[in-house]
Amino acid sequence: MKKVLIGSTALLAAGMIAGPAFAGEPMTASKLDLSLGGDMSFKLEYQSRQPKLSDTLAADKRRNHNFELDGEMHVMGEAGNDAGLTFGFEVELEIAGAGVDGNGNDTVDQNWIWVDGRFGKVYLGAKSVGAYQAKGDTETYSGVGLLTADTGTNKASSVGDDISDKNGNPGENNKFTWVAPSMGGVALAIDYVPDLSAQNTTGSTTNNDAGAIDKLMIISLSYDFTMGGADGTIEVGYATANAEDPQVDTDIENANRWRVGGEVSVAGFDVGGFLLQWNQDAEDTNPTEDATTSGVFVQYETGPWTVGASWRRTTNDEMTAGTPNVKAGEDKYTQINGGVTYELSGDKTIKVGYETSKWDDHLNVATDENDAKSLDIKFEWDVASGLEFDVGYQNFRYKQHDITGPQSGPTVGRSGHALLATTKVSF
Repeated sequence: MKKVLIGSTALLAAGMIAGPAFAGEPMTASKLDLSLGGDMSFKLEYQSRQPKLSDTLAADKRRNHNFELDGEMHVMGEAGNDAGLTFGFEVELEIAGAGVDGNGNDTVDQNWIWVDGRFGKVYLGAKSVGAYQAKGDTETYSGVGLLTADTGTNKASSVGDDISDKNGNPGENNKFTWVAPSMGGVALAIDYVPDLSAQNTTGSTTNNDAGAIDKLMIISLSYDFTMGGADGTIEVGYATANAEDPQVDTDIENANRWRVGGEVSVAGFDVGGFLLQWNQDAEDTNPTEDATTSGVFVQYETGPWTVGASWRRTTNDEMTAGTPNVKAGEDKYTQINGGVTYELSGDKTIKVGYETSKWDDHLNVATDENDAKSLDIKFEWDVASGLEFDVGYQNFRYKQHDITGPQSGPTVGRSGHALLATTKVSF
């Protein structure tokens, strides 16, 4: 997060846009479109207990209910000229919740300037990446998410498929992004981030930090096609980042990853999948470990009903240092879920979902092997334009194979219940 007082790129851009911008012609109010947007949510959270924590240890004691307030305000400006060039800026301000520090100072979230023309669209600043990187990962399951498992030190701790989250998430770091104009169903996006260690760089920073990576580049391609009565999309992404200090150890190398995903829609059915590969610990002195996440889904929609299921798995090599390094085994995480959505009316929806998760350790270490099952029921109501009310229930069953943990013996399960009520105002 960046504090408002740290001159952000987008706020500086706003001042630039306010000056002469139309070939010497002064900017007027009629040519600058300013707007506000954002949202604020209030949550009531209740949990009977957190199954992964002990009921008796003082350090694990948790309040069984909580109020949470979170919100963002977006300031946006846009202008254009007679030649069809448009440009503008956007600043996202944290106005409640974790984004506001203990002194009550608001902080800046993402912030950037942009220029749009026949060459495509260019973003400059702290905007999250993500173009053409999400096909194939659809889930009908919609969870409450208050009760979770403890994965210990299992390397396969996530089945997330975002290519930008692996080996250095560029998040809100300053970057250059170019989204090229689509031609013949083919689209291209390129992101470049020089520094992954600092979100707001005001000058040249060091590039020899041990165990760090920089110079991240992500190239993403998308292809839309129609074949008979089917519509489909294929996406391919590649990312690479340099190790800042490659001379320290022979195990240090560049961090590379790639992703391919796709989905096809026909006669109410959506089917798709993805494959993501990356390397763990490439930038530090630990042995580099290869990891793979894959997934498939199927979904069917008819009338007010939507039914779907998905499967995902992550495998992560466990390497032992040596000359050469030796593969000791694989950690695994397998997730299966299914969901049913029913639209009661145009503004009310009921969602029911069930998900199973299983973590396996290459050495069968008890603290790193877990099973979890979650039953979730949600009611979502769009009360009015800009006003939403949701309520959800979660039944969570958790089993950690650890005789010294919160359970009384190996493979003894624990369960918990949670309720979540959310009121959200968007503007």
